[in-house]
Amino acid sequence: MNRLPIRPLNVMVTYPDPIVCTGLVTALRQHEDLQIFVDGSDDATCRPVHIDVVIADYPNALRLIQEGRQSAHGKAAGPRILALTANDREADIRRAVQHGVHGYLLLGGSLVELVDAVRAVGNGARYLCPVAAQRMADSLAGAVLTLRENQVLRLVATGHCNKEIARHLAIELGTVKSHVSAIMTKLGAISRTQAASIAVNRGLVDEQKPTSFASFGSSARMLEARPQFA
Repeated sequence: MNRLPIRPLNVMVTYPDPIVCTGLVTALRQHEDLQIFVDGSDDATCRPVHIDVVIADYPNALRLIQEGRQSAHGKAAGPRILALTANDREADIRRAVQHGVHGYLLLGGSLVELVDAVRAVGNGARYLCPVAAQRMADSLAGAVLTLRENQVLRLVATGHCNKEIARHLAIELGTVKSHVSAIMTKLGAISRTQAASIAVNRGLVDEQKPTSFASFGSSARMLEARPQFA
């Protein structure tokens, strides 16, 4: 019995860095089962109606997911999104997966991994590079921080002592100490400094210099909008 030929995967590369974009296109076009197109190129008229995979940087990956949801009413599923980024923060990886990104790769990986990821995502699977998979595992295994613990953690990470935190949050000093103890336990830290370092590395707080409480109000409101997890 004759088998029908397998259609090549149609892959769109949309990347702001022209050097990275050129490297992706050059590497992927070496594979006959991948048909590569470049977003914004002159060959737009030659593009197929259906794109299977879009390779994008982190911001564009999230944007494309959102746009796909808004335009998907009653229509066939749009292309699957593969994020290629230097962003290895746990919170951002989890945010991307929660938003619906189908694959997550870090810049600096091998070409073999890139091709494997494109094929996997194009054929309906999800793909996380080893670092991203480990970050997700750490996230799922960790205990959840409460909103108040996140507020305390942010203040700890920006260099504020317990008395300052208690005064600003209008809570007892003993309550702050209890929150700090709980945070350290949940993060597996043995000191405030280590807790702050873990929080920054995992993307639970932004890396920044010590701040005054005058600017904390708006920061706290932003924190409330972030996914709360450890």
